[in-house]
Amino acid sequence: MTNPGIAAKIAASADHAKHDTCPRCGARVLRARAGRIAALDVVADPKPLDLAGEILARLDGRLTWRLATTALGVQRILWRDLTVPTTDPVIADHTCPPQPIQEALL
Repeated sequence: MTNPGIAAKIAASADHAKHDTCPRCGARVLRARAGRIAALDVVADPKPLDLAGEILARLDGRLTWRLATTALGVQRILWRDLTVPTTDPVIADHTCPPQPIQEALL
């Protein structure tokens, strides 16, 4: 018998990418824990970037990640090593679009 508490902890710490929505802006995002030793909780936009988009994301201060697919078809978010070319799709950290400012505050 599997302990449901332990199973929930294992699932929460897994590095598998899960589709979710941003609680602030409602946009679709991918969530995962990138890395297995010094893991970071990543919230990234699911849209793959081309080279120009990756450069713009880096200039904007956003981290970029590799979206790798395992042999079992599971997507994982991995560190993006800028010194090694990759065939995996590249995604960037999610940033919410700017909220409109009310005219009364101006």
